[in-house]
Amino acid sequence: MLKTVLIILLATFLSANANNYSVKFKGVTLGEIESLDTLKLNYLKAKVTSRIAKFFIRKDYFIFFAEKKPDIKDAKFKRDKNMVLYAFYKSITQKPKHKVYKINDTKTMTLNCDDKECKFIYNSKGRIKGRGIVTFDDKGEFVKLKEEIASVEISKI
Repeated sequence: MLKTVLIILLATFLSANANNYSVKFKGVTLGEIESLDTLKLNYLKAKVTSRIAKFFIRKDYFIFFAEKKPDIKDAKFKRDKNMVLYAFYKSITQKPKHKVYKINDTKTMTLNCDDKECKFIYNSKGRIKGRGIVTFDDKGEFVKLKEEIASVEISKI
């Protein structure tokens, strides 16, 4: 009987964390993202779980957004100036072999993907403003995003 209860508790714990993602900004762990579904709305919502981050942010959530701030209470907002969310979304939804997205007359995003990873470079006015890599597991599922310039890292827990 005890074995069964332990197995059920372990399975529940593992399934609860199955789709959670850790968020780091400039090397500091901020918290966890429960779902990547908000990527299609151009933002990610992380629950601040680090005591150090909570002390400095003084909010329950950290929102990384691209276009306009979502209406979320008790949140610290950070605009995505390096097109990380755009590269992330295109990488996990399309995985193009090689594609250059023209954002406007002076900005482009280049994505180069294979089965295991997508590398991206964001250029603005002839200068690299964003660069990183999105990695996938053997099943093609997202594992980790690491952006070098903005120092953003999102990884599956």
